[in-house]
Amino acid sequence: MKLRSIFSACRRVKVLFFPELCTSCKRKLVEGEHVLCTSCRMDIPLTYEWEYHDNEVFKLFKDRSFLVEEATSFFYYRKGSGFSKAVQNLKFHHQCAVGEELGEWYGRKLKECRLGYDKADAIVPLPLHPSRRRARGYNQSEYIAKGLSAALGVPLDTKSIVRKVKTKPQSRTAVREERWSNTEDAFFVNCPEKLAGRNIILVDDVLTTGATLLSCIRAIEKTGADCRIWIAVLSSSPKRASR
Repeated sequence: MKLRSIFSACRRVKVLFFPELCTSCKRKLVEGEHVLCTSCRMDIPLTYEWEYHDNEVFKLFKDRSFLVEEATSFFYYRKGSGFSKAVQNLKFHHQCAVGEELGEWYGRKLKECRLGYDKADAIVPLPLHPSRRRARGYNQSEYIAKGLSAALGVPLDTKSIVRKVKTKPQSRTAVREERWSNTEDAFFVNCPEKLAGRNIILVDDVLTTGATLLSCIRAIEKTGADCRIWIAVLSSSPKRASR
């Protein structure tokens, strides 16, 4: 009991001198708020793609891979918005709690939907190339996946798929064709037997053309693993369908 009281007191002191700020609008969070303030939670541009099967994200993949059962994104990525900054904070500024919090929120939506995400056997975050992971210190997609795992009750698998080619960041490839060639043969399935006959959720942070995810799916297809894939992307461009 004493340790709990000491911990609570230390936390109050920390909040007093180093208040937690909303990752979107930078306002000071009040008691009960975490990562995002209540106002920003209400304003987040949700896609609601988990409410219907033939959504825009699924259309990107349905004619490109027979393995993909469903695909959704959580909110729209609009450059310069508070939520695009939240993604950047997660991706480049070590704010890993953003990934877990948004991932868990997203996972609760997927658990309530009828698209089968709650029937998955494993959650697989898209891996970074080892050199990029060392430079960054973490993989942002793993933190999104951790949040999804907590909400869905589905275990993580961070070993079965590896990134064997260090590609140029997709954000630096403006031409559609270059994005596809940039990610070709970028992934390798390290343990195909762990995926065989299973339902897996592939997780990524931002979706534009879908080239990176499809490259990973192609690697799985080459192994002949008889698995089914659900795609869960944290954010996506609202213009992706025309790209």
